Amino acid sequence: MRYELLIALRHVAARRGRSLSLVTGLAVAGVALGVAALIGGLSITSGFEEAFRDKLLGVTAHIFARPYTSARYDARELEEQVRARVPGVVALSPTTYHKTILSGPLSTVGGFVKGIEPAGAARVLKLREYMTAGDLAALAPGATQPRAVLGAQLAERLGVGVGDFVTALSSSRGEGAPAAGGADPWAATDAATASHTFLVVGVFRAGYDEYDSRFAYLHISDAERLFGTTDNVRGFELKVRDPSDADRLAPEVASAIKWGLGGPLDWAEQLTRAPLSATRLASRAAEEFQVLGWYEQNATLYVSLLYQRLAILVVLSVMLILAACNVASMLIMMALERTRDVAILKAMGATDASVRLIFQVEGLLITVAGAAAGCAAGFLFCEGLLSRGVSLDPKVYGIDHFPMPFRPLDYLTAVLCALGVVGVAVSFPARRSAQLRPTEGLREDHLDA
Repeated sequence: MRYELLIALRHVAARRGRSLSLVTGLAVAGVALGVAALIGGLSITSGFEEAFRDKLLGVTAHIFARPYTSARYDARELEEQVRARVPGVVALSPTTYHKTILSGPLSTVGGFVKGIEPAGAARVLKLREYMTAGDLAALAPGATQPRAVLGAQLAERLGVGVGDFVTALSSSRGEGAPAAGGADPWAATDAATASHTFLVVGVFRAGYDEYDSRFAYLHISDAERLFGTTDNVRGFELKVRDPSDADRLAPEVASAIKWGLGGPLDWAEQLTRAPLSATRLASRAAEEFQVLGWYEQNATLYVSLLYQRLAILVVLSVMLILAACNVASMLIMMALERTRDVAILKAMGATDASVRLIFQVEGLLITVAGAAAGCAAGFLFCEGLLSRGVSLDPKVYGIDHFPMPFRPLDYLTAVLCALGVVGVAVSFPARRSAQLRPTEGLREDHLDA
């Protein structure tokens, strides 16, 4: 063992001077408190971010693709082509979005009507798991009375439930909306707002306020029949095996959609053999698509979460900075008390680097002891208290307890932050102690701190 480490261990463990021992204990406690607070902040923000992502991916597809034009594509054919070219894709389902105003017995709310294929949407989204009343499969197409599934908060605000009726207003006029202006297409009343009545066959609660309070689901054929096909967003929702690969697979999905019928060489070969297939390939190749991963679709929300997380961590890091100042003060007191010892060491041949290393190791030992205690306290606080002893309102947060995943990376991050901050803080007293001249210490001159 190097003598610098041995001396540092003896200095930290020495009981000479009650005041110094008390300051050392307070320094360890300060580091432990700062590390525990940082672990708690990291665990809470990480847990809520993961819970938010799970809720979001329950109602938002991993990848959303749509053409920039009103071109129509067969969903089953497109799914086969994409899955053949991109192995990570699991399922594909068509969808449409329509802006509307929903009216019920209690109130009128602005929202969206989303057209889906129930079987395909069940493979891509988690809507079936979120159903609290009714059944998603009840969205049968071609029914005499169009059927809808509403978000739980939306149903409460409208005052409707399963078996009740809700009215939707839209400026678009589909095939099912009667023309108020008769056969004259130039009549002013032909642009009047169309009214549609839906039978509520289900209610879902995803725990995501944007969908629970504003979205209604219809079968895609009913949605396009009632709201028309010109004033809507039509696209395809895709599910991948690993949601974290969505952004990486998005360009591959775009290429698979564009060249799903073949490549440029296939087009040249089919131009003479199958002109119709070549024409379809050429039109698909000229089409432009917007393909977005789930993170890109919700970039604004995740940026706000990132800023909140950074703000929380900056505030909690102040505790570590105060603990580092406490450690630096303790080392200054130790240097003042052991001025004579340092002078003797330098008289015996110890270099400035060795003396500086002794005080740095002392600060490191205190930090390691505090970090170990902080990790234990943080684990007990997060796993024992917050995750089990504190309940949340499921209607507000979508969960009934604090999401506190055990992530070793959070603990490692907190420990490394403590080592870095304290390391910077102790460099000043260590450097000043190393500059002491033996003659000053042997004359019992105090170190000018």
